Amino acid sequence: MTDWIPTILQILLIIIAIAIVLHKENFTIIILIASFGLIAATLYALNQAPDVAIAEVAIGSAIIPLIYVISISRQREFIVLDRVDHDRFDLDEMNIKVYEILSEFVNTYDLRMNVCSDIKGTDEELTKELNVDLIISYNDERKRFELKGKSTSVLMTRLRDLTSEISFIRVVTMKEGDSID
Repeated sequence: MTDWIPTILQILLIIIAIAIVLHKENFTIIILIASFGLIAATLYALNQAPDVAIAEVAIGSAIIPLIYVISISRQREFIVLDRVDHDRFDLDEMNIKVYEILSEFVNTYDLRMNVCSDIKGTDEELTKELNVDLIISYNDERKRFELKGKSTSVLMTRLRDLTSEISFIRVVTMKEGDSID
């Protein structure tokens, strides 16, 4: 009977690994990762490696899931840089409409919108270095608002879909350059 326990735990590890890859909910994935670490630690202990088992419990089942929880909780903020001249009276109605759409958007995805203004720098620098999610500007030539963000952002794709039927809003994605990390 004791020979079956490691085999069952290994099969369970495979099932959990597949569930981690296929699951969509972040917090469920974190629980699965912690469970994976506990089962792996049990297998290490069964194979007479108690020091590795203790390290796996500490790191794989406690520290890594905690880091994920902290990271995910901090991602709930949608940082918007407003570069529109709000002193122009001809933009008031459209400007209000843009912010109504953005408020609806952040509420849909359970985000907090943090609006900043008067930050200097190029769009690429701001999205890369300051982690700005969206830059709002007004294009006088085309008479429409431009919402700029990273091309790799899933939220930008969703925002483009949401605003595709609105003529005075254009979503522009910026390609990211090589990282120096």
